[in-house]
Amino acid sequence: MVSETVYRTASDVVVRRIGDESVVVPVRSHVGDLDSLFTLNEVASRVWELLDGRRSLDAIIETLCEEFDVTAEVAAKDVEDLIRTLEEAHLVQAVEG
Repeated sequence: MVSETVYRTASDVVVRRIGDESVVVPVRSHVGDLDSLFTLNEVASRVWELLDGRRSLDAIIETLCEEFDVTAEVAAKDVEDLIRTLEEAHLVQAVEG
């Protein structure tokens, strides 16, 4: 994964914040499918907020390091894993530059 890559969240989802977590609900053909729900912890919720179609993954990782007690290496691996999971679920997409 190239960390200069920019992602944006899918437009066909609804996100609800519950405490420090977020619930992502795809609004698609299988809206009633509970397997389609994603719960994001506090850090993943912050990543989701930062996936605005303008920030690179490098910039997101830098922000996480500033806001949370985490090293760049750990943040990079966590962001990469999260992006991979969200891509597989069609919840994010890379922005063509």
